[in-house]
Amino acid sequence: MNPTTRPPPSVMLVHNGNEYEAHVRHLTNAGLHVSETHADGALAEAIRLQPDIIVLDFGCDGGVTARMKAHAATKNIPIIALAALMRES
Repeated sequence: MNPTTRPPPSVMLVHNGNEYEAHVRHLTNAGLHVSETHADGALAEAIRLQPDIIVLDFGCDGGVTARMKAHAATKNIPIIALAALMRES
């Protein structure tokens, strides 16, 4: 596939309902395709979207990582858990 026609990498931002507009805008401006989901629906969304990477608000993990790694459709998607997503200064 020609690199100029390849879709942008996709990032799924998993949060607990806090505002992440600045983070989404930053990732989008970097050329990434960003989707957001609440932690409660993260597994279903990851199965549906098959993102290239998942960025998880560490404050809302509550087993999200374990469920993702236990499911065949999502076990190979890299997950980055960041406590820095909790608040923007």
